[in-house]
Amino acid sequence: MDTNANYNLAQNPSELFDVYPAPPSTSHHNTIVSPGWGKEHYPHPKATGEMKERGQVHKDGDWHRSVQAWIVQPESQNNAARVLLQRRSPYKDTHPNQLDVSCAGHVNAGDDILDTMMRELEEELGGNGIIQKMYSSDDVERARAFTVASAVKGETEQYGKFICREYQEVFILWWKGKMETNMFAPLVAEEVSGFEILDGRELIKRMRRGDAELVPRCTEYIDALAEAIGCG
Repeated sequence: MDTNANYNLAQNPSELFDVYPAPPSTSHHNTIVSPGWGKEHYPHPKATGEMKERGQVHKDGDWHRSVQAWIVQPESQNNAARVLLQRRSPYKDTHPNQLDVSCAGHVNAGDDILDTMMRELEEELGGNGIIQKMYSSDDVERARAFTVASAVKGETEQYGKFICREYQEVFILWWKGKMETNMFAPLVAEEVSGFEILDGRELIKRMRRGDAELVPRCTEYIDALAEAIGCG
């Protein structure tokens, strides 16, 4: 098995990202972007005009953009929700093997947020066509919930230390009918190892206590997610 090929399929270290201005101060790291941040950041951050390769961005800690979608099945009988999570593959350059948001991806230089979200949904969840059947681009556009300025550090055996500073555009997509993990199929197995479904309240509890199996999220992110899916 060519392990290096697997890592290259999981991500392209040379893909270009737009660089964005840092938040107004370090106290704004790991908080939700709000009107008080000013026009440079709200409602959406504006690119500086500089572009850098993915690998260098994660080494230097430059601010860039990503999209994230939570797929949620409401359960009206007990006022709860079931939430789809993906298991990140062991070949990812950040947070390998951890449980993560249903679908996520970086925004490449010059790309549109909505187009990126639609592409990532197809690549990570809809290789069998189910996403096209469930959601239109209008559905996804209406699902935009909040933007978080996320700043985390970590280290992987393959890539070494990383500094990931992202403006994360978060979407909440409601699933119609019964949701099962076998409904979803990634186009590239090296990106996603599998899927799990968790009770929404249990997910929020695990996120709040910093469960090591989950990709870490800041308090404001968790609070906003809990409110959005009715599991506060």
